[in-house]
Amino acid sequence: MAFYTVMTPPPDGGDRREEIEQARLIPESFALGAFLLTGLWLLGKRLWLATLILMLAWIAIFYVQTRLGLHPTALGLIYWSIALFLGIEGNNLVVRKLARKGWRLADVVEARSLPEAERRYFERALAGETTMPRAEAAPPAAAVRPSGPLPIIGLFPEARGR
Repeated sequence: MAFYTVMTPPPDGGDRREEIEQARLIPESFALGAFLLTGLWLLGKRLWLATLILMLAWIAIFYVQTRLGLHPTALGLIYWSIALFLGIEGNNLVVRKLARKGWRLADVVEARSLPEAERRYFERALAGETTMPRAEAAPPAAAVRPSGPLPIIGLFPEARGR
């Protein structure tokens, strides 16, 4: 099963149902298009800054290649490492772009396919529309801190030393 990140547009004072309908589901998986077609995929997703950085990196790499005479295998290794990075992190770049534009993380859905993920999200969001208050209306919860020293977790030494 795959996970899908659900991003909703910034509130514009409109209906909550319209926000739910405009939601975008982005898979949390390897982006094969970003791996195979790096620059074209970035342009297609309108990631202008990432495309500019990629182009500047390639200009710098070709400049170094002409000055130092890098072996073609090194160029191939550099290309495939950049492509692997974009394949792994490509969908996260899309989520970050939407977050910078004011989109909010609405949900994370687990499903076998995109249509099933959309169905699950819409069922959840529309069912919770009447029962759950909006996040802005909820009062902030007070942080509960335990009294006394906090226990140490993990592979750390004991609190009192050895």
